[in-house]
Amino acid sequence: MEKLSRRSFVPMLGTVLLGASCLSFDENVLEDLPKGILLPSRLKKGDKIGICAPAGPIRDLTEVHDFTAVLKNLGFRVKVGANVAESYGYFSADDKARASEFMSLIEDDDVKGIFAIRGGWGCARMLPYLDFGIIGRNPKVILGFSDVTTLLNAITAKTGLVTFHGPSGNSSWNEYSVSYLQKTVMDAKRVEYRNSSSEDAPIITYQTGKASGQLYGGNLSVIASLIGSSYLPDWKGKILFLEDVNEEPYRIDRMLTQLDLAGVFDWLAGIVLGGFRKCEAEEPARSFTLTQVFEQHFSKRNYPIFHGAQIGHLQNKFTIPVGQVAEINADAGTIYLSYPAVS
Repeated sequence: MEKLSRRSFVPMLGTVLLGASCLSFDENVLEDLPKGILLPSRLKKGDKIGICAPAGPIRDLTEVHDFTAVLKNLGFRVKVGANVAESYGYFSADDKARASEFMSLIEDDDVKGIFAIRGGWGCARMLPYLDFGIIGRNPKVILGFSDVTTLLNAITAKTGLVTFHGPSGNSSWNEYSVSYLQKTVMDAKRVEYRNSSSEDAPIITYQTGKASGQLYGGNLSVIASLIGSSYLPDWKGKILFLEDVNEEPYRIDRMLTQLDLAGVFDWLAGIVLGGFRKCEAEEPARSFTLTQVFEQHFSKRNYPIFHGAQIGHLQNKFTIPVGQVAEINADAGTIYLSYPAVS
């Protein structure tokens, strides 16, 4: 997981974020929002954010303090979930307790957003204990990535609620990442996601063209582990975005093959590949490169596919709305929201 010093960024970001968060947006653009898409209300200064720990534990409790300070400096009030400072093996708490923590934040009318403090492993074990009916009746901004991919895709698939693949609490909260969070969940912009940092990866286009569809995806390992369950969408016409970290090319190949054999790739409108950090082979002479693996899987497809978007385990990251309609341009390496992701 990437880390940056948060304290050095907080004073500046608080000023930038709060000054921009009052901007109005065109509500008329939501009049033709496709049926079945449920938007949470946009976040604003003074809203309360609930911090939850749906997967792994925080090993250093200063991270809880630091993340609380980040959110407060951005103008939010904070409610810390019951399990955030706890530890239970490689979870923060047992499955029912983690689900209970999440549902308590969902049912708290004063909480307008729920941000995961970290990933790890465990979100999938919560799923049987979540009440998706209650979640759908209490729409709010839900944010995280990595293992939180499970919650995002399951909630959106089950309820239609747009969720957000973006920084968790122990991620880097730098100006680049916060600016996309701001535009997406506070300013209600029809955001164009375009690499603009000197640290961004170059765009590699595997299949040219443009495509439109609902965005789903996140961590490849997590998506692959959910294949065959009832917690993923009907993939017809969807835009699938994928990222991963610390996986050798053969393991990336194995997971992509699993999606291929399950028929996922046959139905998509397009694919966006984000960051695949530290995914080099330990023995390069006996391995394909990651680029070769992608070429083998995607050269035969007839819809737009590109690699290099700032999504995933990266210092500079987009906040991508799961379940919202977007257009991708594989030649330019861009994603453009067809509608705002919040109301």
